Order: sequence, then C-alpha cells, then structure tokens
Amino acid sequence: MRPHFVRAGLLTAAGLAMSSAPLGAQEWRVSAQAGRMHSALDPAPSESFALGVQYGDPTTDLRLTGGVPTHSGDPLRGGASAWKRLAVHHSSVIAGLDLTGNAFRAFDRSAQPATPLPFPFDPPAPGGADRSGYALSGQLMPVLGYEGSAFQLQGRTGVSRYAAKFGDQRSDRSVRLADLQLTLTPARALAIVPVVQRYQAPGETATVFTGASVMTASTAGSLWASVGQWSGGRSKGTPWSVGGRLALHPVVSLDAAVRRDTFDPLSLHAAQTSWSIGLSVLASGRAQPVAAPVPAAYENGRATIRLPASATTTPPSIAGDFNAWKPAPMEREGGFWVYRVVVVPGVYNYAFVGADGSWFVPEGVPGRKADGMGGFVAVVVVR
Repeated sequence: MRPHFVRAGLLTAAGLAMSSAPLGAQEWRVSAQAGRMHSALDPAPSESFALGVQYGDPTTDLRLTGGVPTHSGDPLRGGASAWKRLAVHHSSVIAGLDLTGNAFRAFDRSAQPATPLPFPFDPPAPGGADRSGYALSGQLMPVLGYEGSAFQLQGRTGVSRYAAKFGDQRSDRSVRLADLQLTLTPARALAIVPVVQRYQAPGETATVFTGASVMTASTAGSLWASVGQWSGGRSKGTPWSVGGRLALHPVVSLDAAVRRDTFDPLSLHAAQTSWSIGLSVLASGRAQPVAAPVPAAYENGRATIRLPASATTTPPSIAGDFNAWKPAPMEREGGFWVYRVVVVPGVYNYAFVGADGSWFVPEGVPGRKADGMGGFVAVVVVR
C-alpha cells in the first residue's frame, strides 16, 4: 500500500503545476508510460508498457490502468484505484470521511491459449506456475482537520482490508491505522508535507512510518520528492520517491518517476523498486487565449476587484492568491459586485464562487485564462 502522503503530495504537485488553480478545478488525463511499474497491489512488478486514464479534483482521485509486459511469461496487468473525500467545512475546520478502494488483476499469458502478441512483445512462454490472480483493498478513514492561511493539519483513524489470490496463494488481512499530516505552503508554488502513520494488525506489534514530501511547481512543470522511515514490528527500510512533470505543450507533459518501497503493512509484499517515463495528455480541454490583465484600483494599500452584477443572479464570493483561496463574500455597489482586500503590489490569480459552490470566471473578465484543469482563473496586477 502506497503511503498516503505520497498520493496527497502528487495531487498537491499537480495543482501547483497549474499555477494556483482554484480549489474547484478538475482534470482528466490520458497517459502512456513505459518502465518497471508497480501497482500498490502487484506482488511482482515487471517491465511493461501501460496506458492509463486519470481524473482528479481536490476531493476525488480516479485512476484506470492497463499494462502489457515486454518479457515472455510475465502476465498482462490491469488496475483501478479511487479515493473520495466526503467532508463539511465550518470556518477553518474540516470534518468528514475518506474512502479509498483499489483493484488489481493479472492474466498469465502462458496459461492462455492465445495467439502471440506482435512485435515488440515476446510470445508467451509455456509452462511454469500460473501467476493469474487478483487483489482488492479498501480503506475507511474518518478525518478531522484545520486549515490556516499557509498550512493544513489533519488527523485520521480507521481500518484497511486486503484480500488477494494469485495462483494457489490466498491472503486476507485487516489493519487498523491512524495518521497525522501537516501541509505547509510557505510559498505559492511550494508545499512541504510531513506525516506520521501508525499501523497495527490483530495480534501483531504496531509499525510506524515517519516521512515527508516536498513539491514545487511552475507553469513549466513540477518536481516532487519524498523520503521516510519504518520502525517497529516487522517493518524495515527507508522508502523514497522522486519524480517530475515537464510541460511540452499546454496539454502535453513528459512525466518521470522513480520509487523504492521497502515495506507494506497491509499486503506484506517484498521490497520493490519501480520507475516509469512517458507522456500524459490533458483531455479536459485546451488552453484558451489569455486576456491581458489590467491593474486593479489600488488606493491606500487596498485593491478593488469588480464583477458586473449581470454576471450572476445570486451574491458571489471571490477566492484567490490574496486570501489563500478561501471564498470571501463580495458586496453590491450599484451595477457591480465589489471586493476590496489589503495586498502588496504584485500579480494575483483569482476566481469567483457562486452561491451553489461552483467556480467561474465570466468571459470578458480582464486576465481570464484556462487553469489547465477544465476551469478558468483571472489574473490581476496590483501596482
């Protein structure tokens, strides 16, 4: 089972890579990868080519992958994973539930009376033990957290369940777990995420993971890295990972990653090193032309942003770099909705939020641009 902080780090890095996209942003990506790819539930990764589809937003992550090995005898692989946060916000407090599910399926080619795949794939090798099988895991985690202007603290506790069958080997295991995670954002394009996780299976000594990940990003791409240490019980080793995304085009990116897993408290898989490199395509929309940003009215250290009243039938809010992307109500002044904020001179991204929670930037708003994840932001210059 991949440590939760790595998944959270990747989502954070993806958001940062879009240069302060609004919290309501979302994206669909299609990817083609090659390498030694390791599913969270795969007991024996191998070199393969893989195609994948991924959807992500701040409360949802869905991934579907399928892989064809490059060596004879290695099975075909397919997997799916999903994460969903159901939460309510009151002021700066978050309370809710995290639901996670993973599925993996392997088909042993040597056990199938199929026609060999064409070049560059090797034909199936006859004989040997059948390595076909499946693995399933699920996780239920109540969560409680607090959001500040430059940090987020959250704690969770719950249970994970794992069931698998590969050949004639079966496994069924449950683990109680709890974690505490702090996300620090000292700068707009930098996130630091320390985490502590505790796992305990019935009748076993508890194991503890302590680690941290760092992400940084710009419109040109993103970089992330993580490292940790296992202690207690049967755990051992120092897992680590490093990766990045380079934007080759507004909708095409080059992705690469290397990861070392040393212990899995749920599946008890052996230590594995995996790597991948490939291309991903943003499928949720193409970048739109950017209208030139214009200076906001700026007087006595306060900037004023206006939205025509005709743009929305209900009172809107506004969220942006200037208020840590926390929606703040706008006030009606004549034919405009108006927001004033104390800021230093600079360039700021922002978006409007409707009464139903939807994020929007009407056409014609100065500085309107695609956020790269299916939505829009606007850019304002304070001088």
